[in-house]
Amino acid sequence: MTELQKRILVAVIFIPILLAVLYLGGAYLVVTFALIVIFGSAEYIAMLRKASFFVSWYWIAIIFGTFVTLSFLPGWELITAWIIFFLLALEALLKWNEQKSIPQAALELFGSFYIGVIPALCLRLGLNYRNPNMLLWLVISIWITDSAAYFTGMKWGRRRGIFPVSPKKSVEGFFAGIIAPFIILIILYSTGIITNILCLILIAVAAGIFGQLGDLVESMIKRFCGVKDSSKLIPGHGGILDRFDSILLAGSFLYCSLIILQ
Repeated sequence: MTELQKRILVAVIFIPILLAVLYLGGAYLVVTFALIVIFGSAEYIAMLRKASFFVSWYWIAIIFGTFVTLSFLPGWELITAWIIFFLLALEALLKWNEQKSIPQAALELFGSFYIGVIPALCLRLGLNYRNPNMLLWLVISIWITDSAAYFTGMKWGRRRGIFPVSPKKSVEGFFAGIIAPFIILIILYSTGIITNILCLILIAVAAGIFGQLGDLVESMIKRFCGVKDSSKLIPGHGGILDRFDSILLAGSFLYCSLIILQ
């Protein structure tokens, strides 16, 4: 089976399952994001180890604890931040290395936010904004963004290197990805599925801008670690972080925006 055939087969199986989970929400969504955090943490630690930063595997438990606390215990945000800082400082003191202790602590802190805090905000979005399925429409908008950016960049992309971390990304593709989600906005509004203009605009901005930035953040991590994919967990598609990078940043932005503006 070729790589393309693997990608198509996995997509045919994976996409309906993900859409069903997003539509049903509840426990299905909780389990899905818990798995994203567990496998994403393992991928992150494995990537850092390839960059000679030997993060202990128990950080999976710390990141998962951060995710659970911020998902289900509102008001514990500052306590959680203090615990993470204390554990980072304690580990640095006990395993002091003049060249690596502080950089490794920074990378562990980044991972705690990237794979612990951000998925918790996405889960809050999925659980608290069930009507009208904000997270579901966001994911669909992100897929449209990715497709528009890819095909526009492939056919009409001339000016590349807009982001040094992803030299192949073109200006034309990037702006096509920003514009494309507004197609969903028009469809949702015209059919009466979502009539709140502000929510529609936030979904389009989250998918078009922050979805693409999420992909670039993951590219930055992989480039730093010298790897092509976060893992080989999903045949033809890389790892969990490769598949959910755009959703994580876009979803967390959308949740924060709704909280600020409500």
